[in-house]
Amino acid sequence: MEENNMPKNPMQDKSFIFGLAAGLAAISTIALIALLIYIFTGGRSACLAQTNGGSASSTAKVAKNFETCLASTKYDSLIQANQSEGSQLGVQGTPATFVNGYLVSGALPYEAFKQLIDELLAGKTPNDTFLQDQTTKKIVKVDMPQIIESDHVTGAKNGKITLVEFSDFQCPYCGKNKTTMDQILKAYPNDVTLVFKHFPLSFHPFAKPAVVASECANEQGKFWEMYDKLFALNNSNTLSLETIKSAATEIGLK
Repeated sequence: MEENNMPKNPMQDKSFIFGLAAGLAAISTIALIALLIYIFTGGRSACLAQTNGGSASSTAKVAKNFETCLASTKYDSLIQANQSEGSQLGVQGTPATFVNGYLVSGALPYEAFKQLIDELLAGKTPNDTFLQDQTTKKIVKVDMPQIIESDHVTGAKNGKITLVEFSDFQCPYCGKNKTTMDQILKAYPNDVTLVFKHFPLSFHPFAKPAVVASECANEQGKFWEMYDKLFALNNSNTLSLETIKSAATEIGLK
C-alpha cells in the first residue's frame, strides 16, 4: 500500500482542535445541567424517600421517656394493690365487673348489662340469673371501696351507676368486655361512671407490661388513649413489647 506523503493542511488541524474543544464544552455543559437537575429534583426526592421510608433502626421515632418508664418496676406496688383489692372483693378471674356492688363475672353481652343497669336506675333489686355465683347460686353484692386518686375513671361524673372493672389487657374476654363498656358509656353518658382496675393474670406474658405501659402513658396524660390502643392490640392478637412501644409513638408519647 502506498503511503500518503502529501503535506498536512494547518487549517485542518486548527479546525479539528476547535471542533474537539467545542464538543468537550458541550458535553461539560450537558453534564452540568444534568447535575443541577439531579440536585434540585431527583436528589431532593431521594432524600425524602430516605427520611420517610428508610430503615426503622435509623428513622423510627422512639418514645424515650416512655420506654425508660416501661422498663422500670415503679408500678409493681400499684399492680399488687389492685390485685389484692380485687381478690378481697371476690375476683377470681377476668373480666370481673362490679355494678353498684353486684358482681358480674365474665364478658356478658351488652343486653345483660343494660338489663341490670335499667333495673338499678328504676330502684329495683336485681335477681338476674347471670348474677348468680356458679357454685353457690347466690348473688354477690359487696360494699365497694371509695374511688381514690390513682384510679382511672371515665364516663359520667358521680353517676348513679358505678362500674368497677378488674381487667387484663391480654385477656381475650376482657377485650370483648371493653367493647361492651364502650357501648354502655355511650348509651348512658349521664348515668354511668366506669372505674378501671388492673388485674393482670400471670399466664399472660404481656399483661403486666401492658399495665405498666398504661401507667407510663398516664404520666403524660394519655391513659385512656393507651387503654384503647392496648385493647385494640388485644383484639387483633398482636400485643407484644414492640407493638406496645409502637402504640406509644402513635399516641404521641415522649
